[in-house]
Amino acid sequence: MSGRAVTLPVRTLVSGRQLGSQWICRRCLATQTESSDSRPLVTPPTPLPEWYDPSLPASKRVDPEGNPYRLTKTDFLLKKPLNQPRIPQQYLTHSTAEHLHQEEKRQRDNTKAHKRIVGVVVRSERMDKTVTVRIAVQQWNKRIKKYFQTYKNHLVHDPNSSLVTGDVVELHRLHVSKQVDHVVARIVSPFGTPVEQRPPIPSPDERLASYKEKRFAKLKRRELRVKAAEGDAEAIQELKNMGLDPGDGTQAGVGKSGNVQKQVGKSRNPGKGAILGEKGQKLPEGVLPGGKHEVGKIDERAKHNKGKAMKFDTQAEDRLLEAKEKGEELERQNLGSDSALR
Repeated sequence: MSGRAVTLPVRTLVSGRQLGSQWICRRCLATQTESSDSRPLVTPPTPLPEWYDPSLPASKRVDPEGNPYRLTKTDFLLKKPLNQPRIPQQYLTHSTAEHLHQEEKRQRDNTKAHKRIVGVVVRSERMDKTVTVRIAVQQWNKRIKKYFQTYKNHLVHDPNSSLVTGDVVELHRLHVSKQVDHVVARIVSPFGTPVEQRPPIPSPDERLASYKEKRFAKLKRRELRVKAAEGDAEAIQELKNMGLDPGDGTQAGVGKSGNVQKQVGKSRNPGKGAILGEKGQKLPEGVLPGGKHEVGKIDERAKHNKGKAMKFDTQAEDRLLEAKEKGEELERQNLGSDSALR
């Protein structure tokens, strides 16, 4: 006996064949990731080869063997835009990087380089990362009416402790602290130990990258604290993972009467008899004997102010209630602040 025939739908037979290339719109192609992204990034060797170009986009950064390579830490920080209105001018003055963000390039173009400052190290290894440099200056003598050669000592920042007494160095202006307004740029003439055997001196681009790295970390902490103040559990947990207290630095709130000046002397409230005066004194217009006011025209401004005050009081009560509920919810998740001010 013959078995029962099996019927297959037509779409099953069609799907078994290989379909041709399908048309994809440009918008979909733009959102797709390239196949080269799945390959691991190659770290460029040191010193950097000739084919290393940080100004190229990520899709075009490929070594001669066809492998994508990553940027160095300095170039990555220089290329990443800093989310703040402006960068201090002294960090941009001597920078020469071509792969800065467009806004940072515009700020750099508006700066003016100062004159060359060269001096001699006269004292070192007495302060941490700070040396004393003697710079020749001209001093005007009022009596003789002439300029005479003299010198002035400056405290100079030495980031890697590369200088020794006797070095001739070139300086750049950079406000490091209250007493230090210069940083070493390069060693013009070393004394004793050759330059190649000393710790390297950071270049202007490396100083800018170091500044941006610190600012990125600070702006991230600031953003996390703002989110933590709104009750974001992930931000609170991330701050705790960083070893920071979400409630650190908070201050106790001040009530609406905290800054109100206290009344001195007699009160002007008619109910207390302050404006009724004594016998023979005339009462103000609109005030009846006994301190009561006549019912007159309602002041529109006072009515508006009273309405705003009631609205603000209602909002304050709602926010306090919401903050209390969020605090209880975070306490149940063991994400409460360790600070005493909560």
